[in-house]
Amino acid sequence: MLAYDTLGSPDAEPLIFLHGLGAGKIQTTSGLPHLENVHLIAPDLPGHGDSTRYEPASYSFDSFADHVIALIDHLGIGPCHLGGLSMGSGITLNLALRYPGRFKKLILLRPSWLDSVCPPHLKLVADAGEMPREQFETLPEFQALRAANEPVANSITAVYQRPDNAVLDRMWRSRPFESLNQLATLNAPALVMSSPRDDLHPESVASTIAKALPNSQLVGLPARYHEPDAYQTSLNQHINQFLKP
Repeated sequence: MLAYDTLGSPDAEPLIFLHGLGAGKIQTTSGLPHLENVHLIAPDLPGHGDSTRYEPASYSFDSFADHVIALIDHLGIGPCHLGGLSMGSGITLNLALRYPGRFKKLILLRPSWLDSVCPPHLKLVADAGEMPREQFETLPEFQALRAANEPVANSITAVYQRPDNAVLDRMWRSRPFESLNQLATLNAPALVMSSPRDDLHPESVASTIAKALPNSQLVGLPARYHEPDAYQTSLNQHINQFLKP
């Protein structure tokens, strides 16, 4: 069973929120401390945080989504709100497509995958999973990113604090759904949020997903890596407004 943490009253409406690639449940609980009237459930996805007893060969969006469903069933949760950041956004869409009727509202924060494997803007993240840090930092592509956007570059090298980075390349080679056209079948209200100056989560990905979803709203947040306090305040405010009954 996936490890997880919670915030808020267990009597409030549940919100399952899924972290990004190479992160963990602490990314969720530290990033969403001011949500109102929800019971936030933040899992560690396979190969992340305290959920390490999984076979790397099985890592994929489908597999991760199935583990989330198993956790929801274990907790006895009925239809609930669902959201995620980056990879977590992809899993959110995978779940909504494959398990219709189990989720009320969808929150897609800085999505980074569309319907293709190996998104080019995440190639450096996959590389970090395949080579030692000393070698990685000599890559011309990484050096160029560091020169142009150091906070984003630093967010990639932070993955070297992890004990096992095999999940990075595995998930880069997976995709959450087969075609953007599938998203037209999702009628659940969806909040899609993007952030500028973010090479790993292009605003174009968020806008493409928002256009494909029939019942979505697209919101621009302050720059995550350059205005972190304003970003977090705006993020929590928009989610609270979106989840109001």
